[in-house]
Amino acid sequence: MKNPSQNRDDVTEAYMESPKLKPGPIIWAARYFYYRFVRLHGSPEAIAWGAAAGFFVAMTPTMGIQTYLAVLLAALFRISKVAAAATVWLTNPVTAPVLYGFNYMAGAKLLGYPLKAPFFSDPSWQTLWHSGRNVFLALIVGGTLTGIVVGAAGYFLTLGMVKAGREKARQLKLRRKKRP
Repeated sequence: MKNPSQNRDDVTEAYMESPKLKPGPIIWAARYFYYRFVRLHGSPEAIAWGAAAGFFVAMTPTMGIQTYLAVLLAALFRISKVAAAATVWLTNPVTAPVLYGFNYMAGAKLLGYPLKAPFFSDPSWQTLWHSGRNVFLALIVGGTLTGIVVGAAGYFLTLGMVKAGREKARQLKLRRKKRP
């Protein structure tokens, strides 16, 4: 059985190895979720693919059902459902206006639609009804494009993060075994 002071020493050692950041609630939460993510079950590739699926779905205009879609997609491809469900929250009520605004602009540019919606120059129900289809199509096209880019970047970042985190944990375990 471990000595309680040895437990504190292990935690202190792990903390000392991490980058020197002022510990606060945001840093603590980021570290907590990082370590939970790195410790997910499955291969690093399955976790990274799950994260990529989550990031892709996060860019689509499906807020409200995104988690369900990401988990379904992960189940179909037999990749990490937890990673998909966690990363889909890139789009949340705080970030959605910025991400969806960018996705709309990208889609509108690709489809040749005006960047300024006609509803703002002629605010009526009829204008809203007729421009709604174009806005949704621009969101779909822009979201798919940015989803592919963000998903690909997320795959490689997550793969590197999980591999590095697991290697660091393995090295720490080896050092602990060598101690008298």
